[in-house]
Amino acid sequence: MTKISSTMLSVGTLLRRAEDTGAVVRVLVQGTWLDGRVLGCDGLGAVLDDGNGSQSLVRLDSVVAVTFSRAQMEDPDAARAHGGAANGPIEAGPVTVPPQSRGERTFLSPAPY
Repeated sequence: MTKISSTMLSVGTLLRRAEDTGAVVRVLVQGTWLDGRVLGCDGLGAVLDDGNGSQSLVRLDSVVAVTFSRAQMEDPDAARAHGGAANGPIEAGPVTVPPQSRGERTFLSPAPY
């Protein structure tokens, strides 16, 4: 029998896990691979530091693929102090989107006066 799971993995989940552990990742953005440690990751983008003085900001919706060393993510000695060590597979919990109230609209920029 096939096991069905509702776990949803995302680029953001993996990059946040890499940020917590300090693991080096490679991301594919528009045909170009970028390498680095994740300095920060939110719901829209991530900042990668290549260790040579260059940083890149990538939009999560532009990332096609992510590669990483599982050993780096699982090594308790390599984990950052604030992130702690996490063992086991990378998993994401349920994604919850709050419903909008009737007539409610979300604005990305302030309304003009």
